[in-house]
Amino acid sequence: MIKLKSGIEVEYNKDFDVFFYNLIDSIIHESQIKIKNLLKTDFDQNENDLLLKEIMDNCIYVTHQIFQMSKDNENLSKFLITGCLFNCAVLTIQNLNRVLQENSKDERSLH
Repeated sequence: MIKLKSGIEVEYNKDFDVFFYNLIDSIIHESQIKIKNLLKTDFDQNENDLLLKEIMDNCIYVTHQIFQMSKDNENLSKFLITGCLFNCAVLTIQNLNRVLQENSKDERSLH
């Protein structure tokens, strides 16, 4: 199980895709809740900057736990890190393909 800064716990699931989705969804959701509360009291803050900072803070908090887990279960921490890298690569490929397709359409419209 992984705990977020807010105390919310994300249960480990042997299906890595389910676990990763739940973890990322929880990080984003909890970060959004935190910045909504901050914006109620401080109107001068930039919402996007606050959200990115809170997401990063949660990611650092989660990463620290993964490193602690590696002391007891090295295979689990390797699995988590490998799965995270894999998901980031897949998301990057999807975005790259979309950008390349858009660029290709733009180039064809110029001719």
